[in-house]
Amino acid sequence: GRSVRFEMVRSVKLLASEAVSQALANPENGPVALLERVSYADDVPVSVSNSYFPLSLFPDLLAPERIEPLVTLGSISKWLRTYYDTDHIRLKTTVSASMVEPQDAKLLAMTMGQPILLAQSINVNQHKNIIEYGVTKFRGDLMEMVFENNG
Repeated sequence: GRSVRFEMVRSVKLLASEAVSQALANPENGPVALLERVSYADDVPVSVSNSYFPLSLFPDLLAPERIEPLVTLGSISKWLRTYYDTDHIRLKTTVSASMVEPQDAKLLAMTMGQPILLAQSINVNQHKNIIEYGVTKFRGDLMEMVFENNG
């Protein structure tokens, strides 16, 4: 097995862009928390994830006492369950191919012109409210995605 870990690159408050607002069904372009993380497999960077959470639902999300346990738990789903008593259910994922952008190339130890897999996801809670918009960029040279429906 591989050793898996992630590093928090940044956790910041910002006003939602039009695309983020649309994904979160937040017409006011209100404030969101951005959590940017790099995931590693055997100390090799394999993905950069940007998670956007509406601060209207999670007003204290960026407090150090909330962010620090996320790094320890290593899972947004476990973290949301533990600290917010909410489920984290995947509603939709869109995957496309793209070329790596400069800031991601640096974080992923890639050279410009290499392909990435871009996954955009919408996650909801147990009440079907949208709670997260995620954008993850996977190294195209190291990743394989398998979609399986056992239902």
